[in-house]
Amino acid sequence: MASPDEFTKQPEAWSTRTADTIETVVDTLREKTVGPLVKLTRAVVYGVLALVALVVVGIMVSIAAVRILDVYAFGNRVWITYFFIGGIMTVLGLFLWMKRTKR
Repeated sequence: MASPDEFTKQPEAWSTRTADTIETVVDTLREKTVGPLVKLTRAVVYGVLALVALVVVGIMVSIAAVRILDVYAFGNRVWITYFFIGGIMTVLGLFLWMKRTKR
C-alpha cells in the first residue's frame, strides 16, 4: 500500500501539470493571435505618425520656399514666386505623367 506522502504529492503534481499545460496553451494562443495584431497595430500607428510628420515638414518647406523666393529672389513680388513654383510643379507633374504605366 502507498504511503500517505505519495497521496499528498500526487494531487500536487497533477495540479502543477494541469496549470503548466493551461499556461502553455494560453501562451501559444497569445503568441499566435495577439502577437501579430500588436505588430500590425504598431506599424499602423508609426505609419500614421510618419505621415503626419511628413505632411507638416512638406508644408513648412513650401512656406519657406515661397518666403525665400518672395523676399530674396523676386523683391516682394509674390505673383512671380507663385508663377515660378507653379511652373516647377507643372513640369514635374508632366514628367511624372509621361512616366506612368499604361493600363
